[in-house]
Amino acid sequence: MDNLLHYLNQSPTVFFILKKDVNWRLEYVTNNVLDIYGNKAKDFLDNKIRHEDFVHKDDLPEFLTQRTQVSKTSNDEFIYKPYRIVKNNQIIWVSHVTKIIRNEKGELSHYYGYITDITAEKELYNQLELTENILDTIFNNSFNSIVLLDRDSKILKINDTSLKILNQKESNIIGKKLSSLSWWKDSCKENIDLEISMASKGTNLQNKKTFIDSNEEEIYVDFSYTPIFNDNNEVIYIACEGHNITQAELTRKSLEQYVKIVNENILISIADKDGFIIDLSDAYSKFTGYSKKELIGKKHNIFKHPENDDYIFRELWETILKGRIWKGEHQNVKKDGSMFWVENSITPNIDDDGNIVGFTSIYNDITDKKEISKLLITDYLTKIYNRRHFNTTFDIELKRNKRDSKNIIFMILDIDYFKQYNDTYGHDAGDKALHEVAQALKYTLKRSHDFVFRLGGEEFGIITSGVDIGGIEVLAKNLRESIEHLEIEHKENKVNEFLTISIGVKVVESTSTLSQKEIYQLADKALYKAKNQGRNTAIICKEREETF
Repeated sequence: MDNLLHYLNQSPTVFFILKKDVNWRLEYVTNNVLDIYGNKAKDFLDNKIRHEDFVHKDDLPEFLTQRTQVSKTSNDEFIYKPYRIVKNNQIIWVSHVTKIIRNEKGELSHYYGYITDITAEKELYNQLELTENILDTIFNNSFNSIVLLDRDSKILKINDTSLKILNQKESNIIGKKLSSLSWWKDSCKENIDLEISMASKGTNLQNKKTFIDSNEEEIYVDFSYTPIFNDNNEVIYIACEGHNITQAELTRKSLEQYVKIVNENILISIADKDGFIIDLSDAYSKFTGYSKKELIGKKHNIFKHPENDDYIFRELWETILKGRIWKGEHQNVKKDGSMFWVENSITPNIDDDGNIVGFTSIYNDITDKKEISKLLITDYLTKIYNRRHFNTTFDIELKRNKRDSKNIIFMILDIDYFKQYNDTYGHDAGDKALHEVAQALKYTLKRSHDFVFRLGGEEFGIITSGVDIGGIEVLAKNLRESIEHLEIEHKENKVNEFLTISIGVKVVESTSTLSQKEIYQLADKALYKAKNQGRNTAIICKEREETF
């Protein structure tokens, strides 16, 4: 054990043990911790300092995120991304590997950590990036599988990387033919001898092949044959080099699979800087009912729902043309005319010079969510908005009209002598009358910023905006006439043989400081006055007090 501890303390790798308790206590750390951190092991063991105190501030969030993943992995090992340690204002790059130790029950008991100073390797890597040729030369000769053959394909020399893949000793490989090595996938073997024959005649070859390592795992390689000539220009050796491209291949395959998944499942469209669609996912094409051919070259207003507020799209364009992401909700229309709601996120596409070259839109179908939301804000009997939605909408519209410098008009409408109607015709007839009245009011108001609510009982509310006094009088008249034209018999109505309504109106200018409650009270007072003046009429309150 002493020899082992001596070895660990002399090693360039810091070894430590964390024991599972409430805070994962540091149980042991090698003395060579001083080399990387500039502090003694005892300082760490006494909990005077912690490892994360030395992690570079820019790397700390990523490190802490990765640390939370260690206890969640089912593997026996967790490898951190290389990160920086700050030692007396000196930057040290480290590699960090954690071995996960479990007890007989499979429960976590310890973590064994290995931290190695890789600053030199990092600096070398940065230097290699200076030129692609230098990078290729050093990389290919340092980390690739390299086999030296004679003209007859017999192996003369093989490097450690190759031996590791084969899990063999060099003495067991020398003298064998390249095609006999166990690392070849069956589909690759048949061409080996032919390729060597071509290389022996002076031809350089390069292609992709697949190795099978001793663990039966596939390794993708970029494999090359390079003839080596003597002074008489005769091929005397063949250098075979396998550059490991497994990560690239797996990434490519993963990316292809990801793109396929996205294309088939995510609603995406891409437009140029003028808004013309240049590409879209198959999922979006299928969802909207339009083929790609029908949509490419068109603008997104092909989907526009007639009830959409133009303000939304003005704000949308103002945002994305400034290079910012826009997020919002809006209605669209499919090819078959059916309506759908989307949650839309539009990201500007920026070129290397910072210019906007287009926009990518990602949609989330929230139609079902909107339908559920609609149920929550809809009066069950009349199928118009309920009192709950009125309270929310009133506040929103007040703020919007202040911003747009427009007036807002609030109306309270009450069915005349409705109690007597119920007493005479019964509650079933009363419910039917309420529904017909609600639909008549809704049909009369057709603008996107016109709202009709059932406030309770036989009382309804209307919010509209941007209408002058003359227009309000005409609107109130149209609303009353729309109910009269229903010709719903009402024998107990003292002002008409049919069902009628009385209306109280409050006009609120954009500069008004009235609260929602005060506006409601003034409209209610106007309604009360309309009833006192004989019903089937409208009273308009212009200021804080009723003036007509």
